[in-house]
Amino acid sequence: MCTRMALALVAALTGSCEALAAQRIYCVADDANLKMSLESGFSAEKQGALDRFRGVLTLKDSKVPGLVETMRLTSAMLKQHSMDGSKLRLQVYTESQSGPFATLELTVDTAVAADDKTRFHGGYTVRIQTGTDGTRRELKTALARDGRVICELK
Repeated sequence: MCTRMALALVAALTGSCEALAAQRIYCVADDANLKMSLESGFSAEKQGALDRFRGVLTLKDSKVPGLVETMRLTSAMLKQHSMDGSKLRLQVYTESQSGPFATLELTVDTAVAADDKTRFHGGYTVRIQTGTDGTRRELKTALARDGRVICELK
């Protein structure tokens, strides 16, 4: 019984070693919907928390009036993130700064590849909502897309 528990503990710790040893994570997607590149470092002080998140997101099929089709993503937009060695999840959210009110929400949800512990495969969902009257009162989904994403530890 003790041997099984020790083996389970070793396996659990080994699964997260790659994430702890890595200095950066990169995520990319390029399909009919969008072209996206995300990257972040890991904080040494906060035991693997993401640090200095940034990215670029270009919507290829956007028909949303007034929407900037290429957006720079920053740490301030990263609202939620988690990484436990076997899964990586990012949630980015931002609101328009001028013009009609709009929101952008991007979710990246991945799991570690079975054959390579430094690669994560999964999907993204991007959703843009606009105010029907130009304000945040009544939001409607103007664009919703999903696709595949690959992330890699470096």
